[in-house]
Amino acid sequence: MILRLLTTFSLACLSLSAAFAQMTFTLNGVTYSSVAETDEKGFTTVSLPAGTNLSGLITAVQIDGQTVSAADITPNPTTANISYDELKIFTYNNRAYGFRFTEDVWFCGVFFSDCHINQGSGHDGTSTEEMARIMQNILDMGKDGKTKKVSFTTGGARSLVPKTSIVFCLGDIDQDKGDDGSSGSHNNFLNCTAELAKTAGIPFIFIAGNHDISPDYWTGDNPDKGATWSGSNADDKTISAITDNNSYWNGQGVFDEDISYFTDESKSGCFQSKPFTFKFKDVRFYCAQTYWFQKLYKKPSLFGSATYYAPDGVISALDTFVESHADEASVWMQHYPWLAGSDCNRWWLDQNDKGLYIPATDESAYGSSTSGISYNNASSANKLKKDPLSAIMMKTAGKVDGKVQHFSGHYHRFSDQTYTSTVNSDNKVHDYTVAANGNTEQSNNAFIVLFKRGEGVKEVIQTQF
Repeated sequence: MILRLLTTFSLACLSLSAAFAQMTFTLNGVTYSSVAETDEKGFTTVSLPAGTNLSGLITAVQIDGQTVSAADITPNPTTANISYDELKIFTYNNRAYGFRFTEDVWFCGVFFSDCHINQGSGHDGTSTEEMARIMQNILDMGKDGKTKKVSFTTGGARSLVPKTSIVFCLGDIDQDKGDDGSSGSHNNFLNCTAELAKTAGIPFIFIAGNHDISPDYWTGDNPDKGATWSGSNADDKTISAITDNNSYWNGQGVFDEDISYFTDESKSGCFQSKPFTFKFKDVRFYCAQTYWFQKLYKKPSLFGSATYYAPDGVISALDTFVESHADEASVWMQHYPWLAGSDCNRWWLDQNDKGLYIPATDESAYGSSTSGISYNNASSANKLKKDPLSAIMMKTAGKVDGKVQHFSGHYHRFSDQTYTSTVNSDNKVHDYTVAANGNTEQSNNAFIVLFKRGEGVKEVIQTQF
């Protein structure tokens, strides 16, 4: 009996390439053309919405577009026992047709960062033309249903052809604060990324980096500390570009829950970077800008400096939200890495390259008054910011091996490291830092991330587009 089954299966497989999957189905409640993809060997994968009942799924059968009697097919597709991820062979007139029915629980995201559009080689800058090419390749990934950009090793997804469901850019989008380095307009970046995503109908989310909104200082050699009048206006334009893009995708109805923002309502008159969250395919995404502790500030006058405020209200709003959404599988991101980069900790301390900082005028539990803290001090960065943030993040579901999944940029090179809290060693953040698009030292420039609905990150692979 076993030998007969093996012989039958072998003969069926031999004729699969000749048949090349000309058998199609009418499915109960599902449109066949939108769920079936045939590979180069003639096998057809039918990807069904999560939770689809396979009993009574097939109601009619077509061969080369002509309806045939299901009773003439072995086994009868309308009564056959179909299971997810099982290879099913149907035979008709001595020709075999191979199918695999999968549950649509997998989706792919692509993360890139630090485009620095037209900013030049000193910043690993990318031209608008090259960025448009990269973006189009990202949006086209897997569209033919055959070509695998990468191969996953996760069980249940090994046969998956990665297809882009959502794209993220993690900051430093163009020149300093805009197309020409000062205007605040980001049209060059938007035209070669966001507009292409709109045409493709694939959600694109981007956040601000330190070149897009004001850090406390730029460099020690620059006497212009903090936000100037023109710089503040450019900051407004950057956040408007982000929120306008978010509003567009909210309007497309692509998210399970629209994008919403974390702000300090007691300081509504101040500039706020507006970190945000949304839910997509049953996974929660938390998106900071430069980082969660970006200070709020009151606009400077033409002759005076900005007045800075602690971010405690924003962090409190985040903590409250997380408490009520702790059961949701969550993914986190911000521009600054957790560990990558020799001067990583001074970024978290708002210090410039000479150790200068601007303290907030109000009291803060998160290090807004850093008087006496030495340059790039890891202990202070951990105690004041990384440890309390990791404690909030650990409240959410979707961890892998007990680690929160996080993505960052800024470093311009790939890094894959885990931050362990100095207060509670159980609090761990696995941070994937993506290289800059224009980085010539590393050949890869993006992460392809496999997600599972309701569970979050399953696999992360470096690649080049």
